[in-house]
Amino acid sequence: MLTEGFAQAFGPSVRVNTIQCGPFLTDISRSWTPETRERLESSVALQRCGRPDEVVDAALFFAAESSSFVTGAVLRIDGGTR
Repeated sequence: MLTEGFAQAFGPSVRVNTIQCGPFLTDISRSWTPETRERLESSVALQRCGRPDEVVDAALFFAAESSSFVTGAVLRIDGGTR
C-alpha cells in the first residue's frame, strides 16, 4: 500500500516501484547459522536463497525508459517464499 500511495502522491513527476526480496546470499548471510539457512531455503519454493545478480535486471528495468508506464508496482523476487 505504501508503494501505491507514494506513486499516487508523487506522480506524474516521480515513479515509485518496489522490489520485494526474499532471502539472498549477501554479506550478512555469512553470519547465518546452517540451521538458519536451511530454514530459509525450506520456506522457498525454489529451495535455495537468491544471488545478488538475480535482482539486478529487475532494478535496471525499473530505472530504464522501458518501464516508463510502470508505477506503484511491487515485484517479488523471492523464489516463491511462503
